[in-house]
Amino acid sequence: MVHRPIEISTFAAVRVPTLRFGCGEFNTLPRMLSDAGFARIGIITGSTSFRGSSAWERLQDGLQRVGITATDHRITGEPTPAAVDEIAAVLRADDAQAVVAIGGGSVLDAGKASAAAVCTKGSIRECLEGVGTRAPNGRTLPLYAVPTTAGTGTEATKNAVLSEIGPEGFKKSLRHENYVPVAAIIDPELAVGCPADVTAASGMDALTQLLEAWVSTGASPFTDALTESGFGWAARSLERAVLHGDDLHARSGMAYAAYLSGVGLANAGLGIVHGAASPIGARIAIPHGAFCGTMLAASVRHTLLRLEPADANAAVALAKYARAGELITGRSWGSDADNRAALVAELERLTEALELPRLSAFGVTKEICRDVAAATAGKAHPVPFSAGDVEALLIERL
Repeated sequence: MVHRPIEISTFAAVRVPTLRFGCGEFNTLPRMLSDAGFARIGIITGSTSFRGSSAWERLQDGLQRVGITATDHRITGEPTPAAVDEIAAVLRADDAQAVVAIGGGSVLDAGKASAAAVCTKGSIRECLEGVGTRAPNGRTLPLYAVPTTAGTGTEATKNAVLSEIGPEGFKKSLRHENYVPVAAIIDPELAVGCPADVTAASGMDALTQLLEAWVSTGASPFTDALTESGFGWAARSLERAVLHGDDLHARSGMAYAAYLSGVGLANAGLGIVHGAASPIGARIAIPHGAFCGTMLAASVRHTLLRLEPADANAAVALAKYARAGELITGRSWGSDADNRAALVAELERLTEALELPRLSAFGVTKEICRDVAAATAGKAHPVPFSAGDVEALLIERL
């Protein structure tokens, strides 16, 4: 019997960094930098937690042994263009040859933007999408990304998100193919000690990215393979990483799921939750992971209500949501409709079990919901959402 091959539509895949994954891989960083010929680097971290760890001491000792000098920079909260410009000025003055960013998604974004800003005239603000008037020139110092949380997957992507918070604020991307890190060093041991609430929010953000990339209108067989794998790792690892933060198997599973979610979003695009994350992050101080995590279950439920089975594209999305229900719960519940219902139920259970805060906990009001909804882009979501639809979705989570 001759089988007719299944058609694969045209798609493209973007660059990814060299990946070093596993417990203890962080210890290879000094030698990696030395082998690349660097003698002067800049290190960007968060404010306190990593600097008090034995990993920080090992890094300093390792750099000293290979003869590398480093300038030291800290980022508190989400990075602003002004903070990036300030770091870049010091890196430039010190003639830094590479940048190492160690921390959560905000720190890695700051590192990515700072490495680019060193090679950019004027403020990096002028190169932000929808804010500045200049396109990024693509020149950058080599960046080595070392995540200490499992969420955004920015260690795998070409964009850095910078923000200024307030009524006239923004949360926008600096984006260029050359801004993909040279290497991502993912060592699950670095996540041990990450607080439970941060682990929960970051993990739910990764799950949001996996699910949005999975049903995205830009999905491909390549991204489907990645996100399908990610669902399994996240499902097996997320709750255990929150409840048992020293479980390295759980930390490893979530670190890998987050990395896959980053590659997925870079290649497939994202949906309505991330479409709303930018304007709400510009308006009010709210952790990105907490917002995405608390919105995930409601967004899936609202989306399923809007998908029409008679529409061919919607039918594909409906089938994918059903499959996601099987992958995330670990079993089939019967029909596709049953599997979709199980998906929503499991996401709602996780939202409550992991104690994801409601939007009102961050000071979000109905007025803010209305303003954010008006500025939300549907991105690659499988079904359009009107401003009124987004507003209703946000208000549900107040």
